[in-house]
Amino acid sequence: MDRREFLKSTGAVAATSAIGTAVSAADGAPAAPAISKQLRELRLALPWMESAAGPADWARRLSRDVTSLSDGRLRLTPMFGVASSLATVRAGDADLHFGDITDDAKAHRAFAYFSGLPGDHGMAPQHLQAWLQVGGGQELWDDLAADLGIKPLLAAHTGTRSFLLAAERIETMGALSGRRVRVHGLACDVARGLGLEPAELPPAEIAGSMRRGDVLAAECGGAIVSYALGLRTAAPYAAGASMNGRGRALALCVRRKLWDDMDASSQAILAAAAATEFHASLAEEEAHRPFLHARAPQDRTWPIAAELAHAIQRIADAVVAHAAGTDAPAARISTSYAAFKRATHQEQHAIS
Repeated sequence: MDRREFLKSTGAVAATSAIGTAVSAADGAPAAPAISKQLRELRLALPWMESAAGPADWARRLSRDVTSLSDGRLRLTPMFGVASSLATVRAGDADLHFGDITDDAKAHRAFAYFSGLPGDHGMAPQHLQAWLQVGGGQELWDDLAADLGIKPLLAAHTGTRSFLLAAERIETMGALSGRRVRVHGLACDVARGLGLEPAELPPAEIAGSMRRGDVLAAECGGAIVSYALGLRTAAPYAAGASMNGRGRALALCVRRKLWDDMDASSQAILAAAAATEFHASLAEEEAHRPFLHARAPQDRTWPIAAELAHAIQRIADAVVAHAAGTDAPAARISTSYAAFKRATHQEQHAIS
């Protein structure tokens, strides 16, 4: 199903914010008065293909919000299917990136705190946003991202649940050894601890690799992202456990020099559009999960699910502790993150 049919049949457009809905009706060029202003075209790189529903739609809607809020003064032009989209921004061949920073090979390990930690170490989306907004997380994120030459903004989330889907049934933990899996961030280290081999694949190639048997399993987020990438048909089995149990966050990353050269109004517009899309993506995931991701029957769920969940948590504990000890910035981020979790009593809601 392509992007437009998905939006039509599921009513995803109705889940947009009031701003996004208003802009959707004017998906063409800005009105004549706006053209006379100083139009600034910005290139937005993202790894997903244009035809897929899900994250590509989030980026398009975010782009429309920016145009609307700026009265046509700013326009984001999506560049779809850019596998190394953050690297493209850092090289100056794009102005903004929309995606998971941890997918960039040169990203610091501590970026996982802002994307999603494995096991039960992750924060629920609303708590992650609160930490960033009022708990000091954004300042720590900005400092870490400065070395990459970017300004990060929380711009979307795959939802409160994440699904590890597989192309075949696995009967024993030993059968995982040497098999390839597509995961993100510190979950790659968890996969290695399980004997799996993390696979680096562009989103458009994941489903095909699973059909060919090159990749055993993939965890790309919640129901919408899994559906958009074709995992529901390529991966008919559920592992029954997930590595990034709280899902993962996507960021809008602006080239730092561009951000610093912007006036306060333009910065505020990008921040507002990103915040609006964060809430819209979460609303869509909650609304569409029951339709897009029915619970797998027992004969389609790995019989090692409970054992796997226990192993993931045990390895995740060690992986997160190691990441926290990477260097001084990682230690500061870890301390702030853990303190906010304790203050908001999130341990009581840990995922088993």
